[in-house]
Amino acid sequence: MSDFAEILRKKMFEKRLKAVDLAKGTNIAPSVISRYLSGQNQPSRDNIITIGNYLDTHPQSLLSSSDAPESVQSAQVTSLATESLLGQIEAQNKLIKYLEKRVAELEEAKTVDSMRKAVTDSKEHHAQGSDKTKNPNKPNKQIVGFLKKPLKR
Repeated sequence: MSDFAEILRKKMFEKRLKAVDLAKGTNIAPSVISRYLSGQNQPSRDNIITIGNYLDTHPQSLLSSSDAPESVQSAQVTSLATESLLGQIEAQNKLIKYLEKRVAELEEAKTVDSMRKAVTDSKEHHAQGSDKTKNPNKPNKQIVGFLKKPLKR
């Protein structure tokens, strides 16, 4: 078993976590967590950072000196953490801009739809009113039927 696997097991035990909890909390597939714990695979730098953040421990503490030299490891983790955060911030800013644009489009579409509805309602109202005034000399059918029947006394 690798040093990482042993350290990860120890940290999980201290936090009373199961592999499933770690997988859910980090969005790392359970099968990948299983391979880390069995020592079959070593995590990527991003996954080390993610696991470290979830376990509330410095990612460097998950690695032993045999996995990476300490000076190089510290610089890499710090650099990766900064790059990762900057990437996340950039992605969030792009998402915010997209959502703002989409909201504006939807509001515009809603305004256009309400204007179309108002025009349609106005045309329908006008059409109903114009039926009554198309031929004022022609009486309504109900009145015609009434007038045709003679009054019986």
